Amino acid sequence: MTPPMRVVTLSVPVMLCASRLAVLALLSAMALLGAAAMAAVPAVDWSKPQVVRVEMVDYRFVPDHLKFSHGATYRLHLENTGKELHEFTAPEFFAEAVVRDPAKLANGGQEVVVHPGDTADIDFVPQRPGHYDLTCADHDWDGMVGSIEVE
Repeated sequence: MTPPMRVVTLSVPVMLCASRLAVLALLSAMALLGAAAMAAVPAVDWSKPQVVRVEMVDYRFVPDHLKFSHGATYRLHLENTGKELHEFTAPEFFAEAVVRDPAKLANGGQEVVVHPGDTADIDFVPQRPGHYDLTCADHDWDGMVGSIEVE
């Protein structure tokens, strides 16, 4: 024979208390994950970056081959002296770098967009040695390509 079922009715204050505990547990877990993620990003001294200038001309980068040392701090100074909008598109490179202000990157963190006559500065620290493709997403078909090497 099965014992009779007991129905437990929780009062509103007890249910609210349980909800608050669940929210507190969720917030605590999020805080711990955030702290772990922040610990994974190395501390960077942004005060004295090495400046690397790249001119974006219709339809080329000058220079078109860039070389960086991993772990060093850089400021990429892009200047569009052309008549058309140009992009400094390097998705794999930006994905492997610590970028000081990721909001300056467009298209999901893949590129820097520079309008004619404008400049843009991106501070970053390359993290992984390797070779990375560089293109202007709008003009790669016309030869506006280059490469990035991180030693």
